[in-house]
Amino acid sequence: MTFEIVPALVAGLAATLVMSAMMRMATSAGMTRMPPMPLVMGSMMTGEPRQAQRLGAMLHYLVMGTVVFGLLYAALFTAFDSTSVLTGVAIGAVHGLVVGAMAMPMMPLMHPRMSASSEGPPADTSSGIVSLSAPGFFASNWGPMTGVGLVAGHVVYGLIVALIYGALV
Repeated sequence: MTFEIVPALVAGLAATLVMSAMMRMATSAGMTRMPPMPLVMGSMMTGEPRQAQRLGAMLHYLVMGTVVFGLLYAALFTAFDSTSVLTGVAIGAVHGLVVGAMAMPMMPLMHPRMSASSEGPPADTSSGIVSLSAPGFFASNWGPMTGVGLVAGHVVYGLIVALIYGALV
C-alpha cells in the first residue's frame, strides 16, 4: 500500500466532522460537560471567547483533525499495510487512551487559561475572558462519562478514517 496525501486529508476531515458531531450530541444529551474543543484549543492563543472559537475551529477541524491526524493515521495504515476497520479502531483506541491518560491531565501545564484546579465550571466566558477548569485523568472532572466518550470518539475517528482512506487508495 502506498501513502496518499489527498485521501488522507479527505478521510481526516470527514472523521473530524463525525467525531465533533458526536461530541456536540454528548454535551447536548448531558453525558459530558466538556467545553467545545475549538474553545479549548483557541483559548490557548487568545482569551477573547469569539476569537478563541474561530481560531480553535481552524485548529481543530483543519490543522489537527484533517492534516496532523489524517496524515498520521494514513501513515500508520501504510506502515501496517492495512486499512481494515479493526486497524482503524485499534489506532483510534490507542489514540484515545493516550489523550485521556496523558494529554488531559497535562493540559493545565500547557494551557495559559486553564486552572490547575477542577473547581468551577469546565468553561467560563462570563467575564469576557475564557477560563477553563482542569479536565483531569480521562477528563473525569468534566463529567464521569467524558472519558468513555473521549475514547469512543477516537475509536469512531479511526473507523471513519480507515473506511474512507481505504476506499480512496
